[in-house]
Amino acid sequence: MKKTITILVFVIVAGAVVAGWFHWRGRRRAPTRMPELRAMMRDEDAPRPIEPSLALEVNEDPEAAVFPGTPVWFTVNANNAAAINEIAAARVLAAKLARLTADVAQGKGSPQELQRLRAVYEQRRVPTAIKLGDATHPWTAAVQFQVSDEKGGKQALGFEVKPLGNPTSAVELDAVNATEANFGTAAANALPGIYSIVACLGATGSWQGRVCSDPVKLTVLARAEQLTPEQQQALDRQRARFGLLVGDYQAVENYGRRLVGADPSSIAGHIYLGEAKFGQQKWSEALEEFTSARAEFHRQNPNAQEPPQLLNARINQLLEKIAGAP
Repeated sequence: MKKTITILVFVIVAGAVVAGWFHWRGRRRAPTRMPELRAMMRDEDAPRPIEPSLALEVNEDPEAAVFPGTPVWFTVNANNAAAINEIAAARVLAAKLARLTADVAQGKGSPQELQRLRAVYEQRRVPTAIKLGDATHPWTAAVQFQVSDEKGGKQALGFEVKPLGNPTSAVELDAVNATEANFGTAAANALPGIYSIVACLGATGSWQGRVCSDPVKLTVLARAEQLTPEQQQALDRQRARFGLLVGDYQAVENYGRRLVGADPSSIAGHIYLGEAKFGQQKWSEALEEFTSARAEFHRQNPNAQEPPQLLNARINQLLEKIAGAP
């Protein structure tokens, strides 16, 4: 009897651990095979509302620490994860439909239920797409940022957040297409403190509701009289990245040179110099910097299992441009 109870307790605990792991995975990143599991755990015939899903990062991270007067940007990603779930549910429905079709053929199932299920399947196998924005009203205009302090009180950042670069004004979200836009400022004059920021998307295009992202954390540090070398390099990387987002290739080059000057083996420094030269259409100089970045990557990561795919793609792109140049 004790052995039976022990086995039962182990099964219950193991099941709770597995369920907790799947819940954490589902919150951490976009699902891959998870929608099929979710569809099976719920009533597969129940319709799901088609609405956008938002993800938010600050300085390309779930949390960031900055000094006053330095760049801050928010990356908002909108996708149609609900459509992915609908497609997963449709796969489950297809299997159920096949079983019911066989039952009806043998006189064991309900023809009315089969007809209903076919109608539901046809409706849900191609989920509704969501249109955000139009030519005169870009979807980015419907994005708002809510700011609160550590205690949950509403706060103002103290600086204006504007769209960066040239974001797409209108987009159609389906199970494949997503969209992304950056908002920010080159000099965030905010008071020191810890801020929690949420991005919300209001009515735009065919979307007439409101959805919000999970919060990100922004820590504004007290202004330092003298930055450590590590702090200075982190700040130079932020400024180079911000320059790249807004298309300021001279700034990208300046801060890339500072990074390489402080550390000749800086992979980021060589990449930013390469991007600056690429933006200036100086193909040979860009190729030299990207090649240096790749060499440093292999030197610093001799046992890397994954190749530097983005660097390889950029180098191949440049080789094609140089080969095709008159």
